[in-house]
Amino acid sequence: MLLALLLGGVAYAPAQAQNDSGLVNYESQHYRLGTDTPAETAREYLKVLEAAWPQYEAFLGKSPALKNDERLNIYFLETQDGWLSKLKADHVEIPVGAGGYYWPGNRNVYLWRQPTLYTSRQLLIHEAMHQFHYIACCNNVGPKDVWYIEGVVEYLSRHFWDGQTLTLGVVPMCSLEDYPRLALDLFERDDFDLAAMIDGQRACTRPEQWALVRYLCLAEEGKLKPAWQNLAARLNAGETGKAAFRQALGEPAKLQPKIKEWLKTQQEPMVPVWNEWWGLAPGAVAGTAKVTSGCRARQDASSFSATLHLPAQGPWKGGLLIGFEDSATYAVALFDNAGGISVNLRKDEKWQVLRRGKTAPAKTEGQLQLRAERTPAGIRLVQDEVEVGVFDLPGKKMGLCLENCTLTFTDIVWK
Repeated sequence: MLLALLLGGVAYAPAQAQNDSGLVNYESQHYRLGTDTPAETAREYLKVLEAAWPQYEAFLGKSPALKNDERLNIYFLETQDGWLSKLKADHVEIPVGAGGYYWPGNRNVYLWRQPTLYTSRQLLIHEAMHQFHYIACCNNVGPKDVWYIEGVVEYLSRHFWDGQTLTLGVVPMCSLEDYPRLALDLFERDDFDLAAMIDGQRACTRPEQWALVRYLCLAEEGKLKPAWQNLAARLNAGETGKAAFRQALGEPAKLQPKIKEWLKTQQEPMVPVWNEWWGLAPGAVAGTAKVTSGCRARQDASSFSATLHLPAQGPWKGGLLIGFEDSATYAVALFDNAGGISVNLRKDEKWQVLRRGKTAPAKTEGQLQLRAERTPAGIRLVQDEVEVGVFDLPGKKMGLCLENCTLTFTDIVWK
């Protein structure tokens, strides 16, 4: 079940510098965010946290009982060094290889900026849910099973975010981590053993933890959800999954092939060729880059269409990735704010201009309806039902592209 909340606004207390670390505090209804990130980012993160709160509560069935004027503390640092310094200053043991950490000893969350905007936001949701889960459901004592502790937060923290609406528990449109693909790869291995994972007899990683919890919450038309809720309550109370899982859901070995087949239906539909693409909603993504960047459909495509929403201000350039063989050989159709178009082929480390000029009709506000379709003569490019041209191009995949700007695309469809 997808959980969504439209957040019209968040009330913020005036920011003020902390005395101990030089961070700046930003406060909302439930959170105090201490950070050295720009104010705009800090305020967006508080919106995300407040939008997540009722969704955590709906998923877990309860919320932390806060005293009057009490807020949960989260520290977001721009660098790993800053994160480590804050952990040391607060006398918190340093987790190895982590990007974030919830420390029950002081009930604080600590994290630092990750490689992409989406991953940083996902980690924020992830660590804040650990905090929420421990305090609300577990008397601030972690459950005994790692697959459960991490599975619930990995499941819910996959999200859509468009700046106002947060939807948790989704299969992302695209992500660098691509947990669904990694989880399927693991479940297809001959030596994968779900029972051993649940029993704590084999190490497990985030993708299969995500897959298991998502399956129990959503698969089989929700038939497993009551048993899952019963199991979660028992694990929150301190039982181990080794016995409780079988009593609630039966033998894991019987579930394993079902999860493997189900995972084939849960794959992310698009693949970011370069960083900084994220899902806004089903069939909608945004991207940002200071260079040429693209995001492609996972499968080969005979046609690809999308609506490009033209920014109200600033120069922009973007459109469709109309032929993609690999990250060294591809073609882009770039429309721009001056009503122009440039179709360029990247090959052998050089750019070749295939078409440059004005579009007909020229359009500098509103939306562009873009479509690329494969024909015997080549890729036929169409803007607002007007043919731009036909291009003989390498590569069987198609997608979206932009150059040195931020753009939003909706109504994304391919076949």
